Formats: sequence, C-alpha cells, structure tokens
Amino acid sequence: MKIAAAIILGIAFVFIATQIVSAIKQEHSLAGTFSDVEGRLQQAEAQEQSLSAEVDYLANPVNLEKELRARFNYAKPGETMVVIISSSTAPSPASSTGNQ
Repeated sequence: MKIAAAIILGIAFVFIATQIVSAIKQEHSLAGTFSDVEGRLQQAEAQEQSLSAEVDYLANPVNLEKELRARFNYAKPGETMVVIISSSTAPSPASSTGNQ
C-alpha cells in the first residue's frame, strides 16, 4: 500500500513539475512577444506624432504653398521658375586659393 502511494505521488510530482516547466517556457515566450509588440507600438506612436506635426504644419496655407513650390516646382501664372544646379566637380573656393 505504501509503495502504491509513493508511486502515485511520484507520478503526480512529475506531472506537476512538467506543467510548471511548460508554463515557465510559455511565459518567457509571451514576454518576448510582448517586448516586440511594445517596441512596434512605440515606433507607431513616434510615427503618429511626426505625421501629426506635418499635418499641423501643412494646415497653414503659407507652409502648404512653400512645400508645393519646393516639391513640385510649382510656379504661379506669370512667374518664371529658375533652377540652380550646383556642380559637384567645380573647385571649391578654399581649394582654388592655393592655401597650403
């Protein structure tokens, strides 16, 4: 009778220990997933703040006109657009003065 009780307690102990180890592994896995989701949430919140600031900026008609002119080379009727292209091969003023 004592041997049967010891075997049953042993089996119960092994079963409970297995369940505890499984729960700990699952908790670690969920903690990692939570970390990843939390990081993505922070990135999304930062992007939302940036976009909100851009919307506020573009809500002002003066700023909107500036952006249209800069991004799309927009000119009002009667205006002349002048585009200045800098040459990357042109010598800089410091290199042409002969400073050594």
